[in-house]
This record gives sequence, structure tokens and C-alpha cells, in this order.
Amino acid sequence: MHSPSPAGSGRRVAPLEPVNAILDEHHAEAETMPEATARLIDTHLHQWDLDQCGYAWLDADLPPVFHQLRRTFLVDEAREHIEATGVTEAILVQAENSFGDTAAMLTVEAADNRVMAVVGWFDLLDPDNAPAALDGLQSAGPVVGIRHLIHDEPDPDWVLQPAVITSLSVLAEHGMAYDFVGVQLRHLEHVPTLAGAVGDLRIVIDHLNKPPIGADDYPRWVELMGAAASFPNVFAKVSGLHNVTPHADWTPDDLRGAFDVALESFGSGRLMFGSDWPVCNVGGGYRRQVEAFEALVAPLDAEAVQDLRWRSACRAYALD
Repeated sequence: MHSPSPAGSGRRVAPLEPVNAILDEHHAEAETMPEATARLIDTHLHQWDLDQCGYAWLDADLPPVFHQLRRTFLVDEAREHIEATGVTEAILVQAENSFGDTAAMLTVEAADNRVMAVVGWFDLLDPDNAPAALDGLQSAGPVVGIRHLIHDEPDPDWVLQPAVITSLSVLAEHGMAYDFVGVQLRHLEHVPTLAGAVGDLRIVIDHLNKPPIGADDYPRWVELMGAAASFPNVFAKVSGLHNVTPHADWTPDDLRGAFDVALESFGSGRLMFGSDWPVCNVGGGYRRQVEAFEALVAPLDAEAVQDLRWRSACRAYALD
């Protein structure tokens, strides 16, 4: 396990130094920027328009509570929740392995000043085309990262294929992050492998890899989070925790143990907030996610809170 520490402390890899400089600048400016104390970045917002793009996972054998997601959700619908909860900016994250989904998100970013960036998709199994694909995405808009729905792949070791690792190396060369969306402990086991293989790639673990709260394998999750966090190029999102407790009427206290593990492992400088809207509607909705996050960070000092609210996101995605 690792003690909580500010971003940039401990072991470094040289390619991350420009991003560390960004974080240092944010820390230096925080006291002279009154608006910084109110800044809150939602790093995990989705949308999907079923008239424009197919989403195969919505047609899968989902639990009944997830059936409410089988309709179009647009950022316009989320805007009311965003404004009411004090979220100042958001990052749209891919919800399907398709260029169509990414193109739709870029259209939203161009029209909505609260959407600051996009985590999109390209075919990680096609490394020969990776440079051109990433050049095209970056020229189309602020695509700051890439994600593939590895948790929907039948092979839990999908991400370890040589073609994928080669593509991730190209992603790192483009200065972009990789959102790692795992749900199994087997998935989480692969994070140190990827972080070591591509040492200048910023990896962001979505949803804390769904901690198995109350299950027998929870200690193994604790161990694996510590292993992942031992690499300074790995970050994690406090997001998508609405369905990791054994009961639906969860409270922030139910999440505090997992949050404390993540904080001890990564430090405040590599943890960030995400709502996981509209998926979070199955676990209480947007406001409940924000309120739970605020309750979890309330005992922390002011510098750590600002890390979690926005600085870590800026560091992970090389944002201003």
C-alpha cells in the first residue's frame, strides 16, 4: 500500500514531466484564482443517440434495472443536473466501440461550452492505422483520450494482445490518455503490465475497477489497486460506484472503505470525480453521485479536495 501523497511525488517517468509541470502550475495558481475553489470536472459523462448509432451492449442480457437505459440520452438532458450540482466542466466518454459514437460526442463538444473534452475510440487492433486515426481525431476536436469496452470482450486478456500494446504506444506518442474500463479482478491485474510496457502512457482506471465491496475477493482488489498505483502514470476515477454495494439504498459510508483504499494507493493527485451519467440513473441519479463524492472528500484538506475536484483530471488528460 502507498501513503496518500500529492501528484508528482515519488517515482517519476520522464515523459510525464510536462504534465507534472501543469499540475504544479495549477497548485501555484489556486490561491490567486477564486474560481478554482468552485471548479468541479465531471470526467465521466456519456450520451447516446439510438437514431444515429448502435450500442450493442444495450441489447445484451442486462439486469432489469438497466433496461431504463435503452433509450436516447443526450447531454442536453444532463445539463440541468450539471448546473444544479455545481459541476463546471465535463468530459464525454465513449460508450460504443465505433467512430460514429466519437463523432457524435465531438458534435456536442463543439456546441456545449461545459463539455471541455472527449475520450473517444479507435481500433486498437489496427496499429498500422493508429497514427492516421489519432491525427484525424485530434484535428477534429479536443480528443484527449481513447477507450475500448474491454469489459465486453469475451477474452479478459484482450488488452494484452501485441497489436493493442503497439497501438497504446502510438497513443502515448500523441500525448493522449487511455481509459481502462475493467470490471473483473482479472482486468485489473493487467494494469501494471500495460503501465510497465508503455511507461509514458497515462492510464485512467474507470470506476476504481468496480471494487467488490462485501465480497470475498475484496482483499485481492485492495492488493491489485496498490499494484496499479505503484506506477506513477496510472490514475483512477471515483465514478460508477452506484452498483458496487450489496444493496441499492447505499450511502457514502458504504463507499468510504473503497475510497480510502484508492486514496491511500494513489494519493489525491491521481484520483478524480466522474458521474457515469446516465448509467448512474440506476443507482440514484446524477445529484446522488455528486453528493456522495462531496461527502467522501469532506474530511480532506483543501489541497487534496482541489486535486480530486479538478487538478487530477487536468493532469491525467493534459488539460488547462
